[in-house]
Amino acid sequence: MEFPQQQKPAGDGKIVYPPGVKEITDKISNDEVVKRLKMVVKTYMDMDQDSEEEKQQYLGLALHLASEFFLRNPNKDVRLLVACCLADIFRIYAPEAPYTSHDKLKDIFLFITRQLKGLEDTKSPQFNRYFYLLENLAWVKSYNICFELEDCNEIFIQLFKTLFSVINNSHNQKVQMHMMDLMSSIIMEGDGVTQELLDTILINLIPAHKNLNKQAYDLAKTLLKRTRSALDFTPCLPPFLCLSGVMGKSSVSDLSEHVFDLIQELFAIDPLLLTSVMPQLEFKLKSNDGEERLAVVRLLAKLFGAKDSELATQNRPLWQCFLGRFNDIHVPVRLECVKFASHCLMNHPDLAKDLTEYLKVRSHDPEEAIRHDVIVTIINAGKKDLNLVNDQLLGFVRERTLDKRCGYCTDENTNPHINCQ
Repeated sequence: MEFPQQQKPAGDGKIVYPPGVKEITDKISNDEVVKRLKMVVKTYMDMDQDSEEEKQQYLGLALHLASEFFLRNPNKDVRLLVACCLADIFRIYAPEAPYTSHDKLKDIFLFITRQLKGLEDTKSPQFNRYFYLLENLAWVKSYNICFELEDCNEIFIQLFKTLFSVINNSHNQKVQMHMMDLMSSIIMEGDGVTQELLDTILINLIPAHKNLNKQAYDLAKTLLKRTRSALDFTPCLPPFLCLSGVMGKSSVSDLSEHVFDLIQELFAIDPLLLTSVMPQLEFKLKSNDGEERLAVVRLLAKLFGAKDSELATQNRPLWQCFLGRFNDIHVPVRLECVKFASHCLMNHPDLAKDLTEYLKVRSHDPEEAIRHDVIVTIINAGKKDLNLVNDQLLGFVRERTLDKRCGYCTDENTNPHINCQ
């Protein structure tokens, strides 16, 4: 949107009010201000973009409604009515806003954002007006005007935080839809998403926040799905997930300590959100730091083992790299891989062939705990469904009955292999 030179009120410069509306100033009572503003709201609601004569006639009033008297008014009803007027003014005068000052536009949109907090109480007598405000802003994509402002990110962050904080289980689908439209248009039509703005979305996926407000969690999920194509081309998501402390560098995100929780959530929402992240995880599987490898193995075990996961078939290089960790020099990494195998066999029997060779090697591991867990893995899978265990895996169990230190196969009375009978 362009910012034209300031237009001047029609005629002699006086503010023209709709028929029957007297002047609105700080000289009258709040009740009278509210009464007159309701008539102004009705006038702007009935106007459309083709009403050239009325647009010029009421331009002075439009400028007056953005004055400090209204934007800083202590009366809640006054602020709501003014916000509704301003939203209609942006609709009527689109694509050119009647306000030329960038500072004034910022003040206006921060003001409107604050009024959206009223959406929280669906039982309020004024809720229909708050809904009208939201609907109008979403339909016109009014916030897209802010792209021209240098500090537009401050406005967007406040908007996103407000919508995520007010959404609750009393809102119907229309409210949720308009919230979604409002936020998605900012992401899809902007030049990029800043880390701070992305954090306002991702924080709702963290378990603690997810449990506090499930509606905010669902809204964040749907928003990420809808805007995935835009997020794929922004530099924010991969650096956030790949440059956290656990991945080797310090991140600019405040959510770095929750990086693995967020990767799991994003994977569950849409694996394609992590397209740029997976190569980094593959790289970290080869890290010289055993604890770092262990952390990544634990994460990938959850992604590969998830019931509906297709990651192993869709990303074979990462899968093969992960399988290589069965032979890791670090004992806890090998142990984690073996424990993963049981879960994976149950959820993905098609991967049994890949796992068999690596379990075979681990069944001869020098560490007793790992040999023990290989047997546990196979037997647990067989207990659930014998078809999950092929002849080779059963052979490993038979072979381990010769192991005098087979912890699984010895009862408390040292009767060897009673549990393997």
